[in-house]
Amino acid sequence: MKKNFGVRLDDVSSDVPLYQLAIDSLALEELLLLIEDECAIDLADQTLSSRDTVATLMSVVRQKAAAE
Repeated sequence: MKKNFGVRLDDVSSDVPLYQLAIDSLALEELLLLIEDECAIDLADQTLSSRDTVATLMSVVRQKAAAE
């Protein structure tokens, strides 16, 4: 997170909205692409916004990973 988005892992908790981590809509798209590559999943059909929390993002990723 720090390398790509300037966010320290110590600043991340599950209930924090992504926008509070300075992840706007463009950064979110980049993050989703990185997650897709790293986890070999397809998140194209997911509707997430920077107002969603880290927990929401993780839930979506877990569900997709389990399904694929």
